[in-house]
Amino acid sequence: MNILFLLRSVSSCSGVDIVTRILANEFIDFGYNISLCSLDFADNSISQKAKCFKIFGDWRKIDTLQNINILKNTIQKENVNVIINQECQNIPWVNLAKRAAENSNAKIISCLHFPILMSMDYLGKRAKYFPIFLVNFFKKYRDLKNFNYACDNSDYVVLLSEKYLEHCKELQPKKNLNKLGVIANPLNLKFKEINFEQKQKIILFVGRISEYQKKISSVIEAWKVILSTKKYDDWNLKIVGEGEDLADMKEKAPERIYFEGKQYSEPYFENASIFFMTSAFEGFPMTLVESLQRACVPIVMDSFLSLSDIIKNGENGIISPKNDIEAFAKNAMRLMDDEQIRRNMGENGVKSVEKFSVKIIVKEWEKLFNELSR
Repeated sequence: MNILFLLRSVSSCSGVDIVTRILANEFIDFGYNISLCSLDFADNSISQKAKCFKIFGDWRKIDTLQNINILKNTIQKENVNVIINQECQNIPWVNLAKRAAENSNAKIISCLHFPILMSMDYLGKRAKYFPIFLVNFFKKYRDLKNFNYACDNSDYVVLLSEKYLEHCKELQPKKNLNKLGVIANPLNLKFKEINFEQKQKIILFVGRISEYQKKISSVIEAWKVILSTKKYDDWNLKIVGEGEDLADMKEKAPERIYFEGKQYSEPYFENASIFFMTSAFEGFPMTLVESLQRACVPIVMDSFLSLSDIIKNGENGIISPKNDIEAFAKNAMRLMDDEQIRRNMGENGVKSVEKFSVKIIVKEWEKLFNELSR
């Protein structure tokens, strides 16, 4: 089978890029022929057996005639059977895949890596001039329009959690859901025994430094609450990642916060004891699953539907009320005070993510491919 991935970049550390690389390499090991079509390929973690084709221009206006022809020629040249569109929340990318696949036998699978209503929790700078109910009305209309457009112009749509499928039923009870299914993101790190003696008194954040989605200011505010107790002088907070709000966050940061920049995250997960996630929204965050695999106990604000698929509150991590900084800090201090709780939750976390192993997830993809080829 010949599979083509369509996505914005194969060079960043975003969850979509990481998932694409994991799946592409695993599909190659399973004997599939893999092509990737993207704006950017400055990356060396894709197998050399994968063929890369570059498209051009503004990602928000990607469906130009030039790019349609590039993708169409690629589909023909590589005899593509399946296109996996990793950018289906953007109508121009759906258009690009649909128009390029015309007059071919290629099936289009659109993958939604975010909630269906992905931006409802973020009002934005311009929104302050309008009533909140009006802003949310238009955002809901826009997000549903984009989602439905992807459904109508794809052969299948993959969501990341059963919770998103249930949410779709609630939002649009009359919608035909035959095209919709669920496949979780894969975890590619090798499972190995955790050395708890290696764990240090480090709290970790890993992700894009973006206030829009990641709400990094909440991490900093929670740390300020912890510092105000004067009890945790032997603990530090490390922030791994880059992003548009990095300079601003550095200015707001109190003592004992270390900005590590863009780094390979696995050693940080292995050494840290606690992981912070305060995002406004997520789809199926890879960093959260990676923290569990390395027994770095997560504390996560309750802000996305798939969270309960990953965290069992009090067993392998802590789910903290959304936007409640005081509660988040108290949950952190509870873990900081008790090494045995951290160890128990860490051990549970490692066991809990075995179901997301890439070997298991790829079998679900193979089942989908077989269904579409009938």
